[in-house]
Amino acid sequence: MNALRGRIGLGCLVLALVAAPLAAAPQAAAPPTAAPVVQAPVAPVEPVPAAADPAAVVFEQETPRPGVAPSRSSPTAEVPAPTTTDPVAADGAVAPLAVTADPVVDPAADALPDAFVDPALPLPLPDALTQIDSPAGAAIALQADAAPQLGAADALAYFDGLIGPALARSDVAGVTLVVVKDGGVLLSKGYGYADVARRRPVDPARTLFRPGSVSKLFTWTAVMQQVERGRIDLDADINRYLDFKVAPYRGRPVTMRQLMTHTAGFEESLKHLFAADARALRSNASYLKSVQPERVFAPGEVPAYSNYGAALAGYVVERVTRQRFEDYIEAQVLRPLGMHRSSFRQPLPAALAADMAAAYRDGRDAPPRAFELVNPAPAGSLSATAEDMARFMLAQLGQGRLGEVELMRPDTAQRMHSAAFRPLPALNAMALGFLRDDRSGALTLGHDGATEAFQSSLRLYPQTQVGLFVSVDGPGASAAALRREVVRGFQQRYYPRAFAVEPTLTSARAHGQQLVGRYESSRSVFTSVLAITRYLSQSRIVLHDDATLSVSTLLAPDGKPRRWREVRPYVWREVGGDALLAAKLDRGHVVAVASDMHPPAMWLQPVSGWRSAGWSLPLLLGALALHALALLLWPVAALVRRHYGRRLALDARARRWRLLVRLGLICNLAMAAAWLWLLSRIDADVAQLDGGLDGWIRFAQLLTLLSLPIAALAIADAVRAWRAPRDVWRRVGASAIALACVAVAAFAIASNLLTWSLNY
Repeated sequence: MNALRGRIGLGCLVLALVAAPLAAAPQAAAPPTAAPVVQAPVAPVEPVPAAADPAAVVFEQETPRPGVAPSRSSPTAEVPAPTTTDPVAADGAVAPLAVTADPVVDPAADALPDAFVDPALPLPLPDALTQIDSPAGAAIALQADAAPQLGAADALAYFDGLIGPALARSDVAGVTLVVVKDGGVLLSKGYGYADVARRRPVDPARTLFRPGSVSKLFTWTAVMQQVERGRIDLDADINRYLDFKVAPYRGRPVTMRQLMTHTAGFEESLKHLFAADARALRSNASYLKSVQPERVFAPGEVPAYSNYGAALAGYVVERVTRQRFEDYIEAQVLRPLGMHRSSFRQPLPAALAADMAAAYRDGRDAPPRAFELVNPAPAGSLSATAEDMARFMLAQLGQGRLGEVELMRPDTAQRMHSAAFRPLPALNAMALGFLRDDRSGALTLGHDGATEAFQSSLRLYPQTQVGLFVSVDGPGASAAALRREVVRGFQQRYYPRAFAVEPTLTSARAHGQQLVGRYESSRSVFTSVLAITRYLSQSRIVLHDDATLSVSTLLAPDGKPRRWREVRPYVWREVGGDALLAAKLDRGHVVAVASDMHPPAMWLQPVSGWRSAGWSLPLLLGALALHALALLLWPVAALVRRHYGRRLALDARARRWRLLVRLGLICNLAMAAAWLWLLSRIDADVAQLDGGLDGWIRFAQLLTLLSLPIAALAIADAVRAWRAPRDVWRRVGASAIALACVAVAAFAIASNLLTWSLNY
């Protein structure tokens, strides 16, 4: 959703610049398998007394702000065995967290694989919040030697020092987090408020947050359960399990493995992602059958993250088990793990709804939004407490086991966690559903999630039996920033990256020159009416005088593009940092560029010259500005003629042509205003894409369709001007208007604004 907001925001800015004058007018190698895991016991850690809570001191020192609540924490606890009794009692009391995982020891896992030397933490957005200014390698190696041990007291002090001040100075309402280690909960804590108006604090044991796409990990777990039972073949045509047909791509079908690695080739699908209200909520089957996106890439070759693909996998689970997805997950995953305060159901059951954190998408000082309703439930409808998420992490770290409960066999868990698709050899891989970071020294598995109001991350460190889950409730930008800072800081503090200093290659300039140009994300809308967003989100790669590269969408904390220097053939390391950038070539031509600042479920690919936003957007802006200028000068010229007592030197027929062209200009500007209004509505509430805007989209398309005859009319008028008695200004004006009308019509065609289908 944040990517969509960025594209829409830029589009609104471009069109608003044109609308202002009008308002003033008179009316990419073989993936390795995951290393076995060792669970080492640790000594019990003393819980930190509440009186020593550093967050309380922070709040006392900061200027008081309404809505900032003190933090709540649960003491360090070992997790007892899951119970089959729902701990939500009639009086609302919550049973204590209780699960103990039996360690699965494998002596072969003691050594850290040599492959884990390159840094790469998969983060889904380009604006990561850290930059290391020290010489590459030196400071990081020092941090590795001095890294503190992960303990309850140290983790509590760290999170309090980070999250407390962040809440005090931002509009985030609340944060919930949990850290697990060696089979138990090391730390669980809530910050801020679940309900600002009622001053109800976040409680990690009972307050539910929306993990967004972290929900997919439960869907993939359900898939692997059915793979283990022989009901799903990872490499079979997915149509074998469906009651409708997924169209092939040039005769090639979709497989479950491709769905799990986001390589099925689907374009981005946005329609019906959220339901406007409970009456509009669709079943997963209805969603899948009504909005099937085009397959625009060859299967198994291009990473393109897909919510539709995850929802499709959930529907396959429904079909092979003959159970509704929500029922299956509840019976086979949530209840066995003791996750009694979590649910995929929408709306939430009454026993849980009262403890759901309010959705403060607009900030904690604004009224909260309604409970978000996700149509493709397997892709993102989970509501869960932090301590319930601890149980899920412990089961994954325990190779499918939590106490006496076995979600899947150890070999199935290892298969799920192993590298399944690596887009570029130098960068991270996709596991079966998990985003895998295996290039930074400490193997990390995880996923991020975002709804309109919640930003979440889950990270597993199998080699040290550690897991982290954090979810932030607040506006997208500030919530995402805090969530990323929590994950990045945790990684940097307890798993600092060490790498050898690598000199810049002499080929840096030549190879860098090959990358120069414009790129777009493989996770984009390509064929539908929203393909205009492709023009609003392009990245630009620039080669600098010192042979370093910069990518316009990979920004440093100061808002400037990061610099990259080549350290291996077609592999660049961040200057003063540890992130990597790499390119994939085919017959000497760059076909993809990716960075470990993004997950391995998408990459950047070159944009054809005729679709480059570098010239097409300025041309469109100029054409619309010329429209507005011509309309502004229309009455001005009439007033000037009237002042000097002169008449328009055109015959009646020429005047009619001139009038028709001016009306056409008004129509084109109305078209631009209509699309601007639509984009602003979508930006305000993505649930508007639930079909409620379809009528307005048709109206905007009608205006867009008129741009074609308007362009023809303007061309005809320009031809008439050149055939008429010599009048230089008339010829110049008519020709300029004709070119502007042609530019608007051409952009409308190129950006698919005239696409008949309303499946976007």
